[in-house]
Amino acid sequence: MRAIAAFAACMMLAGAAWAADAPEIYNKKCKSCHSVGGVGGPMAKMGGALDGVGTKRDEAWLRAYFKDPKSKVENAKMPKVALSDEEWNSLVQYMLSLK
Repeated sequence: MRAIAAFAACMMLAGAAWAADAPEIYNKKCKSCHSVGGVGGPMAKMGGALDGVGTKRDEAWLRAYFKDPKSKVENAKMPKVALSDEEWNSLVQYMLSLK
């Protein structure tokens, strides 16, 4: 339990304000079509790398895109994904931390 608390504290100090479950959500819902740090799922070339997305997009853009990908990218291949508000908040913060 102390190791988890220490890890969370380090992430907060490093500027990563996402919840601890964000990487788990990413692994379950995003990794099949995306990659981070060169590690991705079977269709990672289709969705592309998310490295640096936190420097390219802001919170409002990410939220709008996640809600309706075609609202931001006309030819978006990304489907709408059903997540709770808490999960979206966590995932948006995680994406913003990818710099």
